Amino acid sequence: MTWLDTLKSGPDGRRLPQDGRSPFQQDADRIVFSSAFRRMQDKTQVHPQPQSDYVRTRLTHSMEVASVGRSLGGQVARLLFRSGYAPEGRHRDLAADLGDIVAAACLAHDIGNPPFGHTGEQAMQTWFDAHREAAFAGDLDAAQQADFLLFEGNAQGFRILTRLQMDRNQGGMRLMDATLGAFTKYPCDAQHRQGRDAVYIGRKKHGYKQSEAALFEAMTLRLGLPLLDAELPGAWRRHPLAYLVEAADDICYRVVDVEDGVKLGRIGFSEAEELFLAIIGTGMSDRYRARSNDEKLSTLRSLSIGALIDAACRAFVDPANGFLDAAQPKALLDLTPHDAAARQLKTLAMGRVYLWERTVTEELKGITVLHRLLDLFVAAMNAGPRHVTAQRLLSLIPHYDAAAPRYQRLLAVTDYISGMTDRYAKETAERLREVALPA
Repeated sequence: MTWLDTLKSGPDGRRLPQDGRSPFQQDADRIVFSSAFRRMQDKTQVHPQPQSDYVRTRLTHSMEVASVGRSLGGQVARLLFRSGYAPEGRHRDLAADLGDIVAAACLAHDIGNPPFGHTGEQAMQTWFDAHREAAFAGDLDAAQQADFLLFEGNAQGFRILTRLQMDRNQGGMRLMDATLGAFTKYPCDAQHRQGRDAVYIGRKKHGYKQSEAALFEAMTLRLGLPLLDAELPGAWRRHPLAYLVEAADDICYRVVDVEDGVKLGRIGFSEAEELFLAIIGTGMSDRYRARSNDEKLSTLRSLSIGALIDAACRAFVDPANGFLDAAQPKALLDLTPHDAAARQLKTLAMGRVYLWERTVTEELKGITVLHRLLDLFVAAMNAGPRHVTAQRLLSLIPHYDAAAPRYQRLLAVTDYISGMTDRYAKETAERLREVALPA
């Protein structure tokens, strides 16, 4: 059995097409109509609350990634047909299914990110690290503590998809296993992540919390995902389609962050053009040369994305690269001829866009907001049932159960805060500015 044979499995069994939609199109629709997806319209991608309407938000980024992901999945399926890896008679709908699976997973790939992007993740991590005693009070084991000390948007995303949205405690959105497998770029828990020095890229971060450990393990069994090491429970190989989701994200942010940088005046057009042409690799037509720089930029973005998609698909289906059985320790773009050029795009955006003074200033404000909210709500948890102010604060948190174990109560707090939009987090912190609780 190969991973292609597991595509139709799901937590509620084989789901049949409805109203002309495949199970994976249903997955995409469930994600799009969720409140967590809508909230990404006001969550930082790179620029917190950008003044320019042109600049991407977390929502528009996710939609663009899904578009690229659909192209990757469909093109990979066609290449698999030609190679004989996927017999056409057995998987007649494979091109559509792979495109839909990867697109659905891409739509959700950032759904668990807190306000203020990756800076928000770091803010929550540093707060828990500095307030271990107040937060954990000796009631959490090491694995549970790691869920907060290493707060991770990917793991929060798995929790949203499988528990918090739609059918709470009954499978959440009840997505197909292939969609969840493709979504999970990091199939390990917080204790088994290895950070930037990870040998296997699937352990660079983590993809589930202890609260969803049983759900995650059940999914890996249905998908047939092997453990990375028989002696290492808690870390699995990726689903092969997770490499495509990661590639779609990498392609989009490396190309469009530079495009945004040009639009914001942080990167010169000629600098961007040179890097994009290194990926496209062909001379441009007279029609291109006659266009304005804005029109040229759009053309360069489109052609660069197309070239990266083609290269990624060829690398993915090459059996020598180890992507088809998820044995490859590196990211998909790393094994394409455009690896160096794509890295240069990332370096340029990092120096000119991500570390722009205005962006950093807004990120610092975001850190203060999240720390203020955690100060308040964790102090309210610790204040006791007779503290009126604390009880009023806790009543703001959906599904907060004062009788639940501390781990579950902390999850309720972080679910609430991480689910906020940038603007709502700022407004909530401001409204509660004069509320005081003992530390």
